[in-house]
Amino acid sequence: MIGLHLIYPEIALGVMALGLMVADLVIAARHGRALYHLGWIAAVIALLLIGLTISDAAHYQGVGTLWAVDPLSQFFKMLVLLTTVLCLLLGLEYKAVPPAHAGTFTALMLLSASGMMFLVSSIDLLQTFVSLELISLSSFILAGFERRNPKSNEGAMKYFLFGAFSSGIMAYGISLFYGATGSTKLVGLSQTGGPLFIFSVLLILLGFAFKASIAPMHFWVPDAYEGAPTPVTAFLSIAPKIATMGALLRLFTILLPVSMLQLTLLFSVMAGLTMTIGNFTAFFQDNVKRLLAYSSVAQAGYIMIGIVCGNSLGMEGVLLYSFVYVAMNIGAFGVAQLVAAQADGTGDPYGLDKFDGLARRSFGTALAMTFFLLSLAGIPPLAGFMGKLYIFSAAMQSGHYALAVVAVVNSVVSVYYYMKIAYHMFFKPAADEAPLPLGPFLAGSLAVAMAGVIIFGVYPEPLISSVQASAQYLP
Repeated sequence: MIGLHLIYPEIALGVMALGLMVADLVIAARHGRALYHLGWIAAVIALLLIGLTISDAAHYQGVGTLWAVDPLSQFFKMLVLLTTVLCLLLGLEYKAVPPAHAGTFTALMLLSASGMMFLVSSIDLLQTFVSLELISLSSFILAGFERRNPKSNEGAMKYFLFGAFSSGIMAYGISLFYGATGSTKLVGLSQTGGPLFIFSVLLILLGFAFKASIAPMHFWVPDAYEGAPTPVTAFLSIAPKIATMGALLRLFTILLPVSMLQLTLLFSVMAGLTMTIGNFTAFFQDNVKRLLAYSSVAQAGYIMIGIVCGNSLGMEGVLLYSFVYVAMNIGAFGVAQLVAAQADGTGDPYGLDKFDGLARRSFGTALAMTFFLLSLAGIPPLAGFMGKLYIFSAAMQSGHYALAVVAVVNSVVSVYYYMKIAYHMFFKPAADEAPLPLGPFLAGSLAVAMAGVIIFGVYPEPLISSVQASAQYLP
């Protein structure tokens, strides 16, 4: 039986989240900012506890009946917690969330993060489903947190309806899985064949595809991301995606390999379709949040290539790309939040025109945004290039040449719409040349993201060593 000491980080987050919700009821609104601080401090504490599990692996790893604590899960847990900390810091600079609800807002992010941490460790489909529902319920509320914003209400409703539909599909898939195997456990299966089993796996895959915004379950993404508060948009675009990819990696490369299920072609088509839809739809976006939303769909397609390959290089590629994806997306959404906060009140605050002349107003911010965009496009020597190099090399090594070609073409295509933002920042005249005020918490988040994009692009060896050590499964 797995010991409770193995899930101390999840327990810490859960306790703090409940405490913040109670504090929201009894603490005056003017002290709401303090609850934000408690939230990101709690996430940092959980991150340190994960570090403790890595430093004493023999004591802090094990397999229970519902989840496994191993190097693979710990890596993704650290990414989820890092994302949570940085997004909460963005929230400290976001004015649209009232201080009176700061405790609830922060608690929901912590509960969602806790669900993701359980998800990446799950080795039982019941645990997987409960984890996904904890993530989803928290995310639905966060997406609609700006109750006076019609776009926030619309996006949250679409997110909820599509999420409820996908949950029903997955629950049905799990019931069929139980009927085919006599168990919901993913370890030690005695029966892994037959039409009923394959059909159940396909339904379960669709449930995962919703959380990771993989085509054809991606339709909710642009509206939910556009309407959500920007720190929530950044959070939803990163944390659920990488947690779900971690769960898919465990399930479809270790426990039930894609090749064994003879679903390699299906996974390849889904990866290629996700990349293509995301990139080519982003072409036509004039709203930066929607553009980055479709970009995040495309990024899910790139990451999925590593799962299709199923080899050690593919597994390492998923981990490496997930790490650099955190830095790239946090940075891009952080700059978008800064620009929108200083918009003149006319038109769309996230419109491309609001980025006009940004280099004249804040050259450092414009330069940082350019680095984030170039990294998302996979341009060397930034970290995004290293992530794509691993992913594309895994595809070539495993013989998926067509998928590799589709991925390279999509990467080239993405340069156009990323550089469209850079064009507005550097070559368009600014309507207002007043300097942009950059708060300390937003500046700190951008600095961390910038360091990750540059340092691990120029000197990736420490990250590669960590990825190679983590891409292991504890049987």
